[in-house]
Amino acid sequence: MANAPILRVIVDDDSTRVYRRGDTVTGRVMLGVEEEEEVKSLRIRLIGTCVTKTTRPSEAELLPRREYEERIRLFTLDKELSPGEILNTNKYSWNFEFIFPDLTEPQFSRWSHGTKYFKNPHPLPPSFSVQTNVPGGNASVSYYLQAKLVRGKANITKKVNHVLAYHPTPDNMTLEARLSSRILYAQAWKPVKDTRTTMNKVFTKVRRSSMGLAPPRIVPTLHYPERVSPGQHIPLLISLQNTRDPTGSGDDQGQCMLDSLSVTISTYTTAMCGQHISMPEDVCSKHVTCIEKNNMNSPLPFQQVTKLTTNFRLVDDAECVPSFRTYTITRRYNMTVVVGIKFQDQSYSIRSTSTLNILPRVPRELRGDLVEDDELEIDPLPLYMPREPSHEFAPDYETLYSISPTSSTSHSLALTEGSSSVASGDSTPVTMPTTPSSEFDQPILSDFPHPSP
Repeated sequence: MANAPILRVIVDDDSTRVYRRGDTVTGRVMLGVEEEEEVKSLRIRLIGTCVTKTTRPSEAELLPRREYEERIRLFTLDKELSPGEILNTNKYSWNFEFIFPDLTEPQFSRWSHGTKYFKNPHPLPPSFSVQTNVPGGNASVSYYLQAKLVRGKANITKKVNHVLAYHPTPDNMTLEARLSSRILYAQAWKPVKDTRTTMNKVFTKVRRSSMGLAPPRIVPTLHYPERVSPGQHIPLLISLQNTRDPTGSGDDQGQCMLDSLSVTISTYTTAMCGQHISMPEDVCSKHVTCIEKNNMNSPLPFQQVTKLTTNFRLVDDAECVPSFRTYTITRRYNMTVVVGIKFQDQSYSIRSTSTLNILPRVPRELRGDLVEDDELEIDPLPLYMPREPSHEFAPDYETLYSISPTSSTSHSLALTEGSSSVASGDSTPVTMPTTPSSEFDQPILSDFPHPSP
């Protein structure tokens, strides 16, 4: 039996490089032929794929669960290296070059894949892989080079893949998040209950404003970013509006206090197999509490914007995947902010959930003239204050070893006849070791073998 040829794909760049749109992939295909070989075709392809797998309970007794799988080609770039020839025993090499496209290629009809199927071309999603909460469920986006060799009269096919990492490029590269404001009218708060009767309200309506008797009606406004990049500061701010005192003249009425703050980021991954009749869809979620503070006791003046966070950033790790939507996989995030406030002896919680669009990380080589914000309010270390040197001296050697849990013996006292004092400057030389007798290791003769006579 003839030895099969050796096929390899070698990329010029580092194996850990992350590619982006418009990047060029260069390399070569190596083919080692040990015997004369008829090569019918040799091709190299750059492929992007989206694969979803899941299972569902089955009514059949032999198969407890039915498997579903959907494979979609995001794009395919093809290059022919050898149209067909007979190669002698030797090592051969062909160079190749590809450029990552900006958009996906295929277009699918919703009539054949359903209304949830994202059919239009869109920017390439990042390299991605996740296990769903269904047995056998998986969703992945991968990019790879594939060398395909067809040889012999029997059309024997051999394929070799080389995986590449891909990450999108942000359209607007900025290091500052833009804030959006949401006025929470539905969560307006009246901290002081009005226990007066209807008749008393009528008689006191005229003098209410002049005497400042009306309790405040607090309308909160939350300021938050809708788009943020990994490593970028996520500013969260809050402002309280007293609608019964919009000018802030009623200072004697008191102010609110910030009592607690909780920020939770939720991750939702949707994976489906795009079949019109039966479209199994898996949704897995994960909730991470990023900030949990209690008993903050910070003032919240009316008609003023107060910062809730000072250095709150997303960790740039494998979990921080940019938000994306492709044909069968969707990755999105929500941010839930819960603020606890106090007015006098009453407490109230404000809750807001908003969509958080995580942008692709900004690579260092593309930052250009962008300057990071180094003026964030971070809790500083205390300033160095010089102090007078202490007049206490370290104890001498004899004093250290005299502090022993065992009582002193005449033998140990004999070993420490001399003394030393650093403060006085007098010193008496010690001619023998000062280790107490209790600290000497006594050999156990029974543990050693006896010499043979």
